[in-house]
Amino acid sequence: MSNLSRFPEHLKDLMFDAGQMTTRELAEKVGVHFTTVAMWLKGGALISLSNAVKVADFFECSIDYLAGMSEIDRKVTARELPPFYQNLRKVMTEQGFSRYRIARDTEIKDMYFTKWSKGATPDLLSVMKVAAYMNVSVDYLIGRTDY
Repeated sequence: MSNLSRFPEHLKDLMFDAGQMTTRELAEKVGVHFTTVAMWLKGGALISLSNAVKVADFFECSIDYLAGMSEIDRKVTARELPPFYQNLRKVMTEQGFSRYRIARDTEIKDMYFTKWSKGATPDLLSVMKVAAYMNVSVDYLIGRTDY
């Protein structure tokens, strides 16, 4: 999946299951403005990777579920994440992918890989593309899980 079209639905489900949580309550828990949560729920704003991690950590769910890449809501416990590019390189080595091949086949510009190598945080859609291309979960690619 190349977009986050299922994200609002999955977020609504998680909020309902948490006792019909309001947008204000979730915003307070993850440290964003309530209008940001409202926009996420309407599909009017894309969630950043860092905010997706905060939301997934709060609900103890996978980012893959939250983003709509999986229909299975499996429990994932929050943990400290390694730097993104460091974990990306580890997964690339394990999977046998080169940076060039990923950039070429996913149409993610090589300059983004350079920015990531210097500490920039990727956007969630790019991470989703790379994870799908390498056939791994977003959570594994960013270091939230060991599988």
